[in-house]
Amino acid sequence: MQQYINSLPIEDKLTIELAELFEKFGYKKYCMDKFEEYSFYSDNRDFLSGEGIIAFNNSDGRLMALKPDITLSIVKNSRISSDTLTKSYYNESVYRIAKNTHDYKEIKQTGVEVLGKLDAYNISEIILLALESLDKIDTENILSVSHMSVISALMEKYNITSRKLKKKIIDFIIGKNMHDLKKLLVENDIDADKFIEIVSISGEIDCVVEKLENFASDGFDFNNAIEDFRVISEILKINTCKKNVTVDFSVLNNTDYYNGIIFQGFVKNAPNAVLAGGRYDNLANKIRKHTEAVGFAIYLDNLNLWYPNKKEFDTEIVIINKSGNASELLKVVKDFTDKGHSVKVEYTTPTDYTFRTLYTFDGTLKEGK
Repeated sequence: MQQYINSLPIEDKLTIELAELFEKFGYKKYCMDKFEEYSFYSDNRDFLSGEGIIAFNNSDGRLMALKPDITLSIVKNSRISSDTLTKSYYNESVYRIAKNTHDYKEIKQTGVEVLGKLDAYNISEIILLALESLDKIDTENILSVSHMSVISALMEKYNITSRKLKKKIIDFIIGKNMHDLKKLLVENDIDADKFIEIVSISGEIDCVVEKLENFASDGFDFNNAIEDFRVISEILKINTCKKNVTVDFSVLNNTDYYNGIIFQGFVKNAPNAVLAGGRYDNLANKIRKHTEAVGFAIYLDNLNLWYPNKKEFDTEIVIINKSGNASELLKVVKDFTDKGHSVKVEYTTPTDYTFRTLYTFDGTLKEGK
């Protein structure tokens, strides 16, 4: 079975291996419908990637949408109680309008979500699963972690309440555009040097924690970030993967939805993040009151391009059928497949097709033509 899994394209291989990983940690597979009422996604448009929602009219006249997101669906439809956790994983496609080309796009994703009353263990487990998921794609990887409470504390400290100004600040931080960020902060009478010094902190978690503690003494409330980073640091020590994790506060997202740890995963051959996630209590509470949530998604599309599976042969064995005895030939084929070999039966030697061994069968099996 493992030989077969290893022969698959990486997207299919990961789907199987990650499902096995997630189920080991008690996650149950979530299957979603393709359609949802358009209004549900329209109300949470800011949470979505892409420039639009693919919509159509249902036979009863309702405006429906091809699902552009899985997290929203899980939060809306999962059964959540106050004393248990809902732990789900998924292998699904979402449908979005691409930002640059405006083409309709199908995006294959797999991932996990935890809903309920969260604690330090749940954050630890999600980070561990993210790291193990990246390792299954490529052992040369980096997990960049950040914390929304750092930017929130800065906004509070400098009394930044305008949604428009917040968005501009976040966009400049994400783009690492410190020149324009400084100009914007100065225009709004904000201590630009200290603000930029804080959001520019990066590196190993323990060093970042120490720096945040120093700033906390100046009246910045970074306690939530410090606590979560310490938890993650302990995980890394236990799992000896400290070198794979770095803090980068340019990893940010919408403050209306995310409220805690957030992260992105990168692998050697891919130009963009292949994994993204974080804690999104604010979004969960908007849909389901008193609900906390954390999770991540792995973007499977393009992985086959970046990590092509270079098979030595299309099939190990080709048999040229020169006999009318189907049952005897089938016995020969089954004998090979039972031993773990792949077999293709043809009438003539196939072209543009690679194989290890060629046989002919005219009642008896002979190697070569």
